[in-house]
Amino acid sequence: MDLRGGKVTIGELLEHPGTRGMLQKRFPMVFRGKHFSDTAKTVTLEQLVALVGGFLPQKMLNDTLRDLERL
Repeated sequence: MDLRGGKVTIGELLEHPGTRGMLQKRFPMVFRGKHFSDTAKTVTLEQLVALVGGFLPQKMLNDTLRDLERL
């Protein structure tokens, strides 16, 4: 999947079936349930990584980005 240098939106990622499942599995606290608003879907991948980067292990983020690119 083309992540467009991190400029792909979360909404675009969630439209892709393989991506949605992976994100829900790895980050259930963020991507499960109905609390994920339409506004949040406009956030870019780059913005999300910057936001959660201090709370999650760097390896987890790197592995997820790599796997997203492979889709």
